[in-house]
Amino acid sequence: MKAIIRMFIVLLLSTFVMFIFTLSFNGNAVSAETNTGIDVGQKAATFELLTIDDKELELESFRKDKVVLMVFSATWCPACRHEIPLLKEYYNEFKDDGLEVLNIDIQESKKKVSSFVGKNKINYPVVLDSIAEVATLYKVRGIPLNIILDKDGIIKYRENTPPSKEILKKLLD
Repeated sequence: MKAIIRMFIVLLLSTFVMFIFTLSFNGNAVSAETNTGIDVGQKAATFELLTIDDKELELESFRKDKVVLMVFSATWCPACRHEIPLLKEYYNEFKDDGLEVLNIDIQESKKKVSSFVGKNKINYPVVLDSIAEVATLYKVRGIPLNIILDKDGIIKYRENTPPSKEILKKLLD
């Protein structure tokens, strides 16, 4: 019986100490750096995925001080397919000004995506998020999801519709 009472007291004291520790933590501390995350105003969380050519693509090194339009999509998605001509247009028009377009295909086979890329003559990089790890990280709730990163890697746009040319031009200037 004494052992049970001792365990109860230790548990109670541990809980109390954790409670005090939590209260003493100042979660509102100001940082000189921008927080990393997935929301507008945050530095984009980095990731590494394979392209359809089996090459590793890491977001941080891919963006190289460029504006990046990331698009989460799937081949079966009608709205995603509908965006492809616009994305190709944006890429062709603005790639020399520093725009990178990156398609992140969610949970589909390399064979299926490669075939789709070829049929649609997609001219920008496509990576495979085969287990939806990055889609989960970025809390993708609907596709297509368009995210724009500025030259510093800060998320400036996050919508299920493609950005306008004006938004891209402003970020590229």
